[in-house]
Amino acid sequence: MKFINILLVTLLSCTNGFAQGLTTIEQDYQQALKLAAKDNKLLLIDFYTSWCIPCKKLDKLIFQNDSVKQILGRDYVLLRYNAEDDTVFNLSKKHHIFIYPSAVVLNKDGYVVNRNYGFPGDDFAALSTSVLAFTTQSRELNDQNIFLKGYASTIDISRYPKFYIDYINRTNTKPDPAVIRKYFAETRNIFSEEYFSTLLYIGADEVPESIADSILKNKKRYTELYGEKEVESLLYVLVRSKFDKAIAEKSQQLFDDAVLYVIKIVNENYTTTVQSFKTEFLLAQNKWAEVFHINEKLKNKGGFSDESVNHFCWTVYKKCEDPQVIKQCLSWMKELTDRKPEYAYLDTYTFLLYKSGNKEQTKKIARRALDAAKKEKENAKALEKLLEKL
Repeated sequence: MKFINILLVTLLSCTNGFAQGLTTIEQDYQQALKLAAKDNKLLLIDFYTSWCIPCKKLDKLIFQNDSVKQILGRDYVLLRYNAEDDTVFNLSKKHHIFIYPSAVVLNKDGYVVNRNYGFPGDDFAALSTSVLAFTTQSRELNDQNIFLKGYASTIDISRYPKFYIDYINRTNTKPDPAVIRKYFAETRNIFSEEYFSTLLYIGADEVPESIADSILKNKKRYTELYGEKEVESLLYVLVRSKFDKAIAEKSQQLFDDAVLYVIKIVNENYTTTVQSFKTEFLLAQNKWAEVFHINEKLKNKGGFSDESVNHFCWTVYKKCEDPQVIKQCLSWMKELTDRKPEYAYLDTYTFLLYKSGNKEQTKKIARRALDAAKKEKENAKALEKLLEKL
């Protein structure tokens, strides 16, 4: 609460006086880095994709807000970087970006000061708090000359394995498992940023299980090089592979083994980590009612965001045949779209209504969704086809 109050005072003060604006560069990394160095500022890289709804919300509410731009402009140059257009500057590869939006802060020499995966919040107050907390922390780290020593200030794309490059460039999204196994089996410098980034991005499905033990054994060294946040992310990837196998095989024994594995390597309360996988495990067994009740409890406690509601209800539309769960999700989507009549939410509500068999209400909400799509300049071809069918 104290931070929020300070934030509001800061925002108000910026609207009442002069502050330098935020310079924003689109995609051109070299131009942005040179400008940041020239102005003795940090470079804030906003990784987004064209289809990412939270990315659009972050840009509209935060990076296009004059007051926030004035605050950030004191210390930062902003680079907005489409993570899926990565063949020129290779930033997505260097920074192994696989969550959107993500942010990376570089110092004036190009070294990584800080990074963040996603910014929690559905509205301006929450998002601005998240972003300014991150940028304030990054500035303070830079003031202490702290940066992540494992990452070079330059990018040598030749040092990365071809399957990794091709995967991120989307020229081959199905790499040969044998090639992946060979790379991890033969690579000797297990502390290089190329090895670390590839492992973190590709995951652990096709790598020897001994790697998990190696990461844990050398956790202190990895943390010194890449920071605690990155190492915890890698450990999560390794944990994820265990649960994925249990879920794919619908094996309670493998799931229990994965839980024990979490307890061994995750340095935190493991209950939260296990809960998300438990939900996926139940979905794999078509236990939709159990999953709904789990999510309902989270929602009632404020731990299930609007995006989470939307995602779950879309999954119900795609995969669930339980009429009671569909009915309950319709209630959720009605409440959400009444409160936030945005295209993404109205689209889900429309298709869920269609699945329920309520054609008249489907038509009504579909028209609202199309109006929202037009206003938000979204592609609504699938929705238009559905309306034609009706």
